[in-house]
Amino acid sequence: MPLQHRFGLLLLLIAYGLLIPGLTEPVLHIVTTLDKAVLTALGKEAIVSSGSIPSFLMPMTKEVLDSIEVTGLMTIQDTAKSILGTSRDLWQEGNGFVAGLILLFSVLIPIIKIALLASSVLFKHLGWYTRPRYWSGVLSKWSMADVFVMALIISFLAIKASASSSGLVDTQMSFEVGFYYFVGYCLLSIVATQLLLSVPSKQV
Repeated sequence: MPLQHRFGLLLLLIAYGLLIPGLTEPVLHIVTTLDKAVLTALGKEAIVSSGSIPSFLMPMTKEVLDSIEVTGLMTIQDTAKSILGTSRDLWQEGNGFVAGLILLFSVLIPIIKIALLASSVLFKHLGWYTRPRYWSGVLSKWSMADVFVMALIISFLAIKASASSSGLVDTQMSFEVGFYYFVGYCLLSIVATQLLLSVPSKQV
């Protein structure tokens, strides 16, 4: 077996080793907090402007409300979702088509791809490596679909988290370890694919 194919197989194994935590570990952490001071101010304003308080009680009401001081933040959402976890949630929410696409591009296609690539190299001496090599090349055209699916997941979570964003609510988002595992898988699998599908220079 040529050296570049051996190196390609090694990179492919490492890539799929990264894929497992890339699918199961959280990729995005979302924390949404509520400003108690802003909420209190809005509540005071709503009470005063409601029109339900008699005018002779208004001075006393304002005095009581002004004496109320509330500060601090209250966490109303603290979630960290993995790719598989997001797919499961989408399925439970009735979005089976989107969940199926995530599983197709992030689980099924990578598994088929590694099987085809490995068989085209390991069993080349048997003479039937041409067809697996062809289909592996076809799937390689979808190699960036993994990144596209990742972008869809992040966009979905970001939009869902910021839907009610205002001065009252603050949303903070950060990438988690699963995101970096997944990116590592995408990059290494692309390099490994190029090495395994290329023809050694001495055979050209």
